[in-house]
Amino acid sequence: MITIQTINELLHTESPLFEELRTAYTLLPPTRCQRKTHCCSMLPETTLLEALVALQQVKSFPPPMRQQITQKLVRYFFLNAVEISACPFLQGNECRIYTYRFFGCRAYGLWSPEHYDTIATGSRQAKENLKQQWQTLGVTLPVDVTDYCIPYCTDIHVIGGEKINDALLLKTAGRIETLSGNLSRWHQSFQATYFKDLSFLVTSLQLGLTQAVRLKFTVVRDMLSTGSRTGLNHVIDEVSDIWFD
Repeated sequence: MITIQTINELLHTESPLFEELRTAYTLLPPTRCQRKTHCCSMLPETTLLEALVALQQVKSFPPPMRQQITQKLVRYFFLNAVEISACPFLQGNECRIYTYRFFGCRAYGLWSPEHYDTIATGSRQAKENLKQQWQTLGVTLPVDVTDYCIPYCTDIHVIGGEKINDALLLKTAGRIETLSGNLSRWHQSFQATYFKDLSFLVTSLQLGLTQAVRLKFTVVRDMLSTGSRTGLNHVIDEVSDIWFD
């Protein structure tokens, strides 16, 4: 299990990997985005290395902003099975960590339509599996959530006319995965335990892994059966900033 101490130690010791990640990003050409924020309707899956870079940026923010983003990450974790809510890093139509955004954000709009359809198919299957898991617990998730798919983007333009293809994107993704793999068991834990979900990790750091899972079931069940957000609001009110020293 990843702890607050683990995060702080990795932020302190793994800065060379952060530099290598930034170099890996340069494999992709610069782009111009119209900031319609279609891709920001969800927090993308990510590697632990990229998650650490995002947390490093959050840690550098003023305390009120740190607190707000932490609360939004926790809220997102509890609500992502119930409704489509914006990425916790989105403020208006701007990303608070744009320079350090995840590969999933950078690649959106660059994949070919054919490969994006493959990604969307995988996403739909994952959501179907998730829906079935919830059903075994007696909870039926909303169709508008389980059927939701971010639309293909045609509003990203490569600056300078440089060519981009799926092979380059896959190569970059593989490079980032390899770099994160250098974090060894923590990388594996982030994948296997937290399902590459930064909001799940942050919530677990706040509440503990077991309590985060238990509370999510309670919050989702109550919201879908009664519409009540009392339990969720209580959790959000208790979110602290103590793990950012």
